[in-house]
Amino acid sequence: MKDAKEPPGSKAAGVTAVTLSTGAVACGVCCVLPFVLPATVLASAGPLLAWFVGMHVWVTVLAILSVVGAWGWIARQTRRTARKPATSTLVMMGAATALLAVAVLWPLLERPLIRMLRV
Repeated sequence: MKDAKEPPGSKAAGVTAVTLSTGAVACGVCCVLPFVLPATVLASAGPLLAWFVGMHVWVTVLAILSVVGAWGWIARQTRRTARKPATSTLVMMGAATALLAVAVLWPLLERPLIRMLRV
């Protein structure tokens, strides 16, 4: 038997309060996570990026061989079939060559770019 009589609607108010507080916690986590996750990923990616910096020379040499080989393959196919390569192929190879030029020239470009960004 109940000693004190509960006011009407108190059970519904309690359930509503628990539901809303649970929703608030969930929303808080969902709103904070997009801000925290990129920082966590970047912090853990630091050693990986440092490892890539150490690989710059031999990866650049591999890229040079790949791009030169691809241009050679395109030239060979063009001579063999007597057809002009597709425009998309030439655009993609031009972009690859431009990015390769940046990679090769990076040791010369890095310091001036960093100086420019500090200002």
